[in-house]
Amino acid sequence: MKLAVFGEATVSLGGQLVPRVPANFLRIIVYLLLESPNHSVSRGKLSQVFWSDTDQAHASMNLRQSLARIRKFQEQYGLNLVQGDATYVYLNLSQVRADLLSIDLLEYLEFAQLGDIESVLSLAGLYSGDLLAHNEPQNSDFDEWLDVQRVKLRDDLITTLLRMVNQPVGVSIDEKRQCARKLIEIDPYQEVGYRTLMQTASQLGLIAKVERTFRECAKKLRDDLDVDPEEETIELYQKLLPKLSPATTRTLILPQPTAPLVGNGVEIQTPQSILATTQIEQNKRAGLPRVMVLYMPHNAADPMEQLAASLVDDITIGLCRLRTLSVVAPYTSKRVVSESPIDSFEGLNAQFGVNYAVDSKIVRRDGFCFLSVKLVDVATQEIVWAEKQKFDYVLPEQQYRQLSIRIILSVVSVIEKSELDRYNKLYQDPNAYYWYLIGKREIDKFDLPKLHQSRQAFKNALTASPDFVPALSGIARTMQKEWLMRARSEKDILLEGEQIAKRAAPADPDDERPLRELGTISMYLGKFDDSLEYFDQGESINPQHADLLADYADALNHYGYLELSFEKIEQAIALNPLAPDYYYWVGAGTLHDLDRYSEAIDFIQRMQNPRVAARPMAACWAMLGEKEKAFECRDQALEDNPNFRIDDWIKGMCLRVPEQRQKYEDSLREAGFQ
Repeated sequence: MKLAVFGEATVSLGGQLVPRVPANFLRIIVYLLLESPNHSVSRGKLSQVFWSDTDQAHASMNLRQSLARIRKFQEQYGLNLVQGDATYVYLNLSQVRADLLSIDLLEYLEFAQLGDIESVLSLAGLYSGDLLAHNEPQNSDFDEWLDVQRVKLRDDLITTLLRMVNQPVGVSIDEKRQCARKLIEIDPYQEVGYRTLMQTASQLGLIAKVERTFRECAKKLRDDLDVDPEEETIELYQKLLPKLSPATTRTLILPQPTAPLVGNGVEIQTPQSILATTQIEQNKRAGLPRVMVLYMPHNAADPMEQLAASLVDDITIGLCRLRTLSVVAPYTSKRVVSESPIDSFEGLNAQFGVNYAVDSKIVRRDGFCFLSVKLVDVATQEIVWAEKQKFDYVLPEQQYRQLSIRIILSVVSVIEKSELDRYNKLYQDPNAYYWYLIGKREIDKFDLPKLHQSRQAFKNALTASPDFVPALSGIARTMQKEWLMRARSEKDILLEGEQIAKRAAPADPDDERPLRELGTISMYLGKFDDSLEYFDQGESINPQHADLLADYADALNHYGYLELSFEKIEQAIALNPLAPDYYYWVGAGTLHDLDRYSEAIDFIQRMQNPRVAARPMAACWAMLGEKEKAFECRDQALEDNPNFRIDDWIKGMCLRVPEQRQKYEDSLREAGFQ
């Protein structure tokens, strides 16, 4: 049996809450534990403390009645904790010593005597809120006594946590982070906690974490207290930010697999990248198309030509971040252009194994300057895609960045379509890349059979190339999407997907996709801090991966960082203007939680298939008072999922903030869901 007196006081047996606990049972236990060294108090003093607003006779009678109810309760559940005789009331801790009973406050007091970091972390875990947080005041001396004890315990824990985060040695980075998080949880205005999280994030190379923590701190102080962060916090932020870089090497501590994983009867091979002598060998084995990005200057001294060359370098680096293309390094590309001017692209395949060339140059016409980009199929000399963009000094930096991203996305999309068509026309023996494209084509469909086909395609890719990380990431993604589509039933498939993603991550430290899947799955498993850490690391590897940012936005929503979530989804849509429906689903959910229902509806209506979001659409219409529209959307949702029940859905919702879950439940009930 467990007795919890921190936060919402409870008594539980075998994990089940015990109903109808006598009103003064836990209050008396708390008083005896904290007031007396031997956990014993005279009946007269106890009755006076608990019933100070009545005369002595009535107080004594109330104590007798209360002890009688407690005795009956203890007999029912096999307890002998609160005992009394004619003179004293005391605690009998024999069941505690025999490990038959635990009391969180008693454990807390024992850990508080030790002072080492392990004990402090245990204190942090036990302290889930003020003592008897929902105690109803009864105008007695006990209420005043309880207020004093709450403040003392809270202040002592804050002091202990501060000592740990400021301790120069003997406390690891992870331990400091845990202490800092608890510090902020207890006192959200403790800037030392935020500064510690910023410092530890800097040590781990998590630039996004430093920035997000500072914004969170500043927002909390301004919203609640109308003040700015302390100078020390601002100076630390300014000091840390320049030292960080998205290219910072990450160290992801994950267990290395020792045996292949079996999923749904099909063996999924452990990544074998360590066996490959070079990255080129891995790419060849997977069948990845090889790309060379070429810039053909007319006059290398021309400032516009130099600006265009820098943009092309940025495009090349962006393509290099992807793991579904093999890209020739910029240095080699420049030498090809400077040492052997190209009239045709025929020799690129024979000499460098290139399948596609990106031909870029500056074109001047009618007084304007344009960047011309063509994607050439080296084997056929065919131009499979071309784009011409106005190019000028006066364009802001953000537009250059958007141009770079648009060209990268277009090149990748065209190559994928071209390669799939090539395989289908020539009936080649399928390789890992082919199966990856087949799986990728179906993975974004909100259709369970299509999702299963996608997963099988990814498994086929692993048969062709066991170390093909994108396919491993794809399998993990199909598993978390299937769990979501099945309305959050059992979590076995999520746990299986987590193990696959953990096997993929160490195989390619520069691929953010396994981190994306780990972040999403951790979110659904309720491991919110882990989820944000994975997304932080993924974003530091590829800050322009729009799909990752969309999932990051979803994780921020589940954590309760609603404003940050909406910022992140807007950033994802800016990077991917023709965004898939999922982006708008995430954005609409966040807008709903921010009470911006009309905007949420606008987001849903931007989806290609808004019907799949009929349930959140119904919730938003209901909260706007448009019951007729809400019921129409509800009926659509129930046609597609007739077994939907609010209670079952809510049980599976992994939201850190209970009020957020309650808000969604209330809006669904307003919409007529049962």
